[in-house]
Amino acid sequence: MKNADVRRVAAVYNPTSGGGHFRKDVPLIVESLRGFGMTVEEFATEGPGHATYLARRAVTQGFDLVCCIGGDGTVNEAINGVAETDVPLAIIPTGTVNVLALELGIPLEPPDACRLLAEGDVSWVDLGKAGDRYFALMAGIGMDAAVVASMNPVLKRTLHEAAFIVQGVATYLTREEPLLRIETAEKIVEGYFAVFGNASNYGGIVGITPLADMRDGLLDVCVLTDKSFLSTAWYWLAALMNSHTSHPKVEYFRTEAAHVSVVEGEDEVLVQTDGEVAGRLPLDCRVVPRALRIVIP
Repeated sequence: MKNADVRRVAAVYNPTSGGGHFRKDVPLIVESLRGFGMTVEEFATEGPGHATYLARRAVTQGFDLVCCIGGDGTVNEAINGVAETDVPLAIIPTGTVNVLALELGIPLEPPDACRLLAEGDVSWVDLGKAGDRYFALMAGIGMDAAVVASMNPVLKRTLHEAAFIVQGVATYLTREEPLLRIETAEKIVEGYFAVFGNASNYGGIVGITPLADMRDGLLDVCVLTDKSFLSTAWYWLAALMNSHTSHPKVEYFRTEAAHVSVVEGEDEVLVQTDGEVAGRLPLDCRVVPRALRIVIP
């Protein structure tokens, strides 16, 4: 890389990423990285949370860089292993949507992403933290977390981004949304769905927090304050055109930290971070400035 002398790379990869479509490409990716003069050691994940363990171990073992080969879920786990350390993360996107790669301009084709690892720059970006879990993109509280929890993997592989729309409609029709309270230094807002965005890209085709910046030291907060079918349908349709933030039933603001709790409704409200279920309410959500070193164009 231009700004770092990287010699020893831990390649953490998910064999099932993207439905396993890219599994046969992993040896080619590793050989490509070795062709740039790097010593690469391969570490395959074996289940949920394993990428965090592998990335954290790579940091303690003195690797110069962690290269994550996988989708947004695997990347999020790797981030939780390297966050707030000096070890950079590189991404070779092989997932279903690869939202973080899209946000940062990382090439989606593995050969181009490998070239970026060798020729790109290392930059700092902020991370969010929901409870004890870091996130690069967003923390979603309420309906979208329920959608993530109930997502059919086959539907996701088949329909990609559209799978979340299909599952979202089914989830809305079968569950009652509880009332949430978001308490910050700036204001207190109550609503039925909340997103804390560290990045402008939410799901490939949707921007819930379109003004978010990964380097401004703040989280953008978007809260839907009405749960009627009309408001919910309008919210998601408008989000496709980044026009939802001006609706009277939407609160949009920025903050450094917030406490989120349930005011009334069912006891368990899930939280998702970067598309993976990460916990439940109540929890504290905050920004962690300059928490991740990452290879970008």
